[in-house]
Amino acid sequence: MDRETPKIRKTLRYVRWFVSLWLVLDFFLILIVSFPGGGAGLTLLLFLPILIFLLGVRLAKTSTARLILLALAIVFGGFQALSMGPFLFLGAVLVALFILGFSILELMRDLRSFFDYFALRHRVIQRVRQADPIVYVPEGKDAVQRILTYLGNTSNDVRGVMSIPGAVATPALLTGKSGLTYSFDAYVRQRPSTLWRFLNVGAAGFGVFVKAFDRAPTLGDLQSLKAAVEDVSSATRIPPARILVLWRSKGNESVTPDVYDFLTKESARVRIRGATFACSLELGIERDDGTYDFIPIVVEPTIGLTGRPSPS
Repeated sequence: MDRETPKIRKTLRYVRWFVSLWLVLDFFLILIVSFPGGGAGLTLLLFLPILIFLLGVRLAKTSTARLILLALAIVFGGFQALSMGPFLFLGAVLVALFILGFSILELMRDLRSFFDYFALRHRVIQRVRQADPIVYVPEGKDAVQRILTYLGNTSNDVRGVMSIPGAVATPALLTGKSGLTYSFDAYVRQRPSTLWRFLNVGAAGFGVFVKAFDRAPTLGDLQSLKAAVEDVSSATRIPPARILVLWRSKGNESVTPDVYDFLTKESARVRIRGATFACSLELGIERDDGTYDFIPIVVEPTIGLTGRPSPS
């Protein structure tokens, strides 16, 4: 699986570029065909609502809304074909191919996201099978510094980002999309690539959030932290890759059943540029014997990809 991953990812990228080039070519062919009929201006004008409706299909959250927007795009595409006069049949074919190509491009984006998630899941399963179940707490002046050292030791990506000036804030005051300001004990950030910001291609960047508690976190604490991460990520447009909740327990202290249930079933979700990213909250418990106990176990953070899209 790991050997074939680069080849499959490269194939998907080539297909996306091919379809993108075809859309550009089809656009100019439609304009050229519309000139003899005298409807070039109207044809060009109708491209605007068609593109708006097709982009709306990507952003719509329900299947009904997507179907309605696609139907509207087809209706305006019919008007565009009619504007080509004597070349109605050829225009209808080109317009249909344009809408189809745009839809294929969107499906390819979803396929790539699913493949990235599947490949990541495969690697995590392999790591869990091979990993040492005992994780020792590294040296550090406090729980936050210790967990950052642990992340740097276990992830080349995080270690590389933490070496960049300004990429790590301890503590961090971050403002969300709602205008509220939240306090975190640490925040590690990698900005998205230029291609992602403009073309939705490439690395989406990632953020690592750390919040420490001097007692066992409650369900309310986790719910508030989840809402804060979602609000901040929506404002920064950087998806969360890891949300660490730290607590130093004494003896056999543990969390309540509702907290455990939340940690294993809930996740922070943020929608950025038409993609939904999901990231679980992870409780890191420092035990008296100098080891970590993680709930749930995250062997490899979801970074370096385009995040982990949730099912639509």
